[in-house]
Amino acid sequence: MRHLNKIATLCFCAALLLAGCTKFGTAVSTITYSFDKGTKQLTVNAQITDNGGCHYYMEQGFCYSLFTPPDMNDIFTTQVKVNGYSEVDTFSTTFTLPLADTAYYVRAYVKNSAGLSYSDVVKVSTNPSDYPEK
Repeated sequence: MRHLNKIATLCFCAALLLAGCTKFGTAVSTITYSFDKGTKQLTVNAQITDNGGCHYYMEQGFCYSLFTPPDMNDIFTTQVKVNGYSEVDTFSTTFTLPLADTAYYVRAYVKNSAGLSYSDVVKVSTNPSDYPEK
């Protein structure tokens, strides 16, 4: 009887993970950005172009680093979570790029029931002239 309860619990958990998925694949997303030199603010936008058959996302956001490619498991990568448990296919955020004359690498990420996926990496370079000395 105990084994049946464990099996039933496992089946229930698996059903929850697969809920809302028709083909069970990771999402595909694209990324665009704009940089405001005056405020040193980078605005990044992501569009999910293929939801992988899952209409529900556990997490959406961006990660950026001074190294390419930024990866959520890399200690040098900063993660910016935008949405948790969402059904939206577009998301965006704005953050400050504090260093002059530096290349930043940015990409969007999406977690669904099938796993974690990333957009392509975009490179954003800041110029020394964008950061005048005070």
